Amino acid sequence: MRHVLWLIVLLAAPAWSAAGFDAEALDALPNMSLHAPNFIASGRLEAADIAALEKAGIRTVIDLSDDEETPDFDEAAAVTEAGMRYRNLPIDGGSGLTRENVERFDALVAAAGDAPTLIHCGSSNRVGAMVAMRAALVQGRPLEAAIESGRRWGLKGLEPIVREQLAVVSAAASAAGSTAGDPQALRFPRIAMAGGVYPMPAGTLMPAANLEHRLVIDAASGETTAAGILRRLDAAARAVNLYALAGVAPQRLKVAVVLHGKATAAALSDAAYRKHLDRDNPDAALIGALHEAGVELYVCGQALTHAGYASGDVRADVRVALSAMTALTTLQADGYSLIP
Repeated sequence: MRHVLWLIVLLAAPAWSAAGFDAEALDALPNMSLHAPNFIASGRLEAADIAALEKAGIRTVIDLSDDEETPDFDEAAAVTEAGMRYRNLPIDGGSGLTRENVERFDALVAAAGDAPTLIHCGSSNRVGAMVAMRAALVQGRPLEAAIESGRRWGLKGLEPIVREQLAVVSAAASAAGSTAGDPQALRFPRIAMAGGVYPMPAGTLMPAANLEHRLVIDAASGETTAAGILRRLDAAARAVNLYALAGVAPQRLKVAVVLHGKATAAALSDAAYRKHLDRDNPDAALIGALHEAGVELYVCGQALTHAGYASGDVRADVRVALSAMTALTTLQADGYSLIP
């Protein structure tokens, strides 16, 4: 019966699942479940599971457990040596279910992009808890829908704490609702890690929720925020959050970003960024979050070549354009308003 269910899931899942993804290779993982478009949840990994992850085509492993939980197994080293990316966000039971950790979790999920990704903890309970809280706090889903989503990912014993935490956040948000315009009342309705926006009172001019809106952001500056991310990428996140705050549905908003000039390097993959610049790409997580939110990202091919980068150095969620000039004019001809 389990294999029949796998067949149903795989037929409904996207192309990477049907082409080269071996679901049965992960059958032995505890509490394993598959989630479209490209995520798998499970309980604790052991050394013998690494070969199965390779066979299944996993590219990124997000571990929500602490190293002390597996003192005899160096998961980070094993995963990395097998050619997969390893990311660790230790969630210490109920005390780890904080808004800060939810935002970090959202950034990790966004950074995974379209690559097949395993998210695990000891039993998948913490995975389900973080999924439920992300669904409510970041994606704006109703409480019961968020809880049900968490259950599908493994939420069990932590459910009462998740409900309590979300109830506290909901009460705080309701209290803050009467202080629209308060400088302390930043909101992050769609992208949690950047681009905070302030609520405005009734009567404020707002974008029409029944129209389609198209924006293109010219990102040439290398200026960064206090957090070290490009200001033009933060502006893209703010645009997404502003239109979400105004009630514009995601399918009615199209945002594009054209990277060039001093912002060119932001388009590099993790490996290419380390190769060329000898450090991690500080904009990787935000670019992943923007892509997940539907933002189209382009990089100037002329700037890439001039800087000594190859098209193969570019992230999978960024598209190479002939040039920034032609990308900007093409998008404007297609109805996009330029945000210089």
